[in-house]
Amino acid sequence: MLLLAAILLLTVVVSAYLVTLWHRLQNCNQKPLDIKTFDNSNSPYHPSVFYFKEGWNGYKYWMAETPFSPSCKPYRDRNECPSIHVSNDGIIWSEISKNPIDDLTEKEVANLDYFSDPHLVFVKDRLECWYRKSDRHSKTDNHGNVTLNRKTTYDGKNWTEREILVDFKTGKSPLGKMVVSHSVIYTNSKYHIWYVDREHNITGGDMQREILYSISIDGKDWSVTNRCTLSGKETNPWHIDVNFIDGTFWLICYNYTDLTLWSSSNGIDFTYIKTILSPASIGSFYSNGLYRAVLIKDDKYKLYFSADNYFKTFIGIMEGDDPTSLKIVSGKMGQFCSFLNMGLQIWLRKKNSAKFICRHFIKKITQR
Repeated sequence: MLLLAAILLLTVVVSAYLVTLWHRLQNCNQKPLDIKTFDNSNSPYHPSVFYFKEGWNGYKYWMAETPFSPSCKPYRDRNECPSIHVSNDGIIWSEISKNPIDDLTEKEVANLDYFSDPHLVFVKDRLECWYRKSDRHSKTDNHGNVTLNRKTTYDGKNWTEREILVDFKTGKSPLGKMVVSHSVIYTNSKYHIWYVDREHNITGGDMQREILYSISIDGKDWSVTNRCTLSGKETNPWHIDVNFIDGTFWLICYNYTDLTLWSSSNGIDFTYIKTILSPASIGSFYSNGLYRAVLIKDDKYKLYFSADNYFKTFIGIMEGDDPTSLKIVSGKMGQFCSFLNMGLQIWLRKKNSAKFICRHFIKKITQR
């Protein structure tokens, strides 16, 4: 009799817990975008999106992203290769040519090298993809040998060979020793770049990172950098995007926790506006964390953001009539997590939490 009562009590407690979690989940239970990646993980990450009002080569929306699946072998960064997707509504995305547009050689894989941080730039009549390459020389904690690279296309299908714009290994660039999460705009016949100037301090403690700004005519020779100021809120920027929309520079800043919105009239002095998004409840596709996000404007403002739930990475979308009123919308109709599979997700999270937390911790320690 006591055993039956205990079982009934346990059932009531577990049911109440699940119901509470389910109600908490409803405000953040949207679906991410359905983006197929070349490695079949369907775990896209670090988006860069360019919008053409009249379209370009048949499409209005162009995206660069890199798969970043937690289960990627032989190491997680292996398939972090720049890939291109296209859309005419900003929601349904497809490939226009074979992805990725750049891949590692067998020797580079043996050296544990990786690509990262793709960003799209439109120059006159061509699309450019700028991205980093890190040479690790078989050491997972080696992140200092970096080049900034570019590929270009006139049709979205045929891309030029990889071109090194800046080799930070020489230590001679005015940009400094490191560029992280570069954001580039081409206007008035010049490239304008914003970037985070350093990665994590893996020897202990977290260094204060800064956002720097520079100008170039060809993408290779750069002006002396300007340090951007961020006022109104203390933050330590990690992955960023800057876009110039309707006379205002908008900065989206990820600081290893939240996505925050900042504005500027000159592209150097930014003022905090609001926190746009924080990690959500268990069950959501952004329950574990966020990453780089990019703001564009079509008939509305759209924010494409990176997210993960321990098991996969995703790209979600927010919309609003202005940058301060963005709300998450589902990439497809329906919900991401159902009540029926919520218990399974909780069990999986408990079962795998140690492994994924360790992996996440190692990722942070190794500056990823």
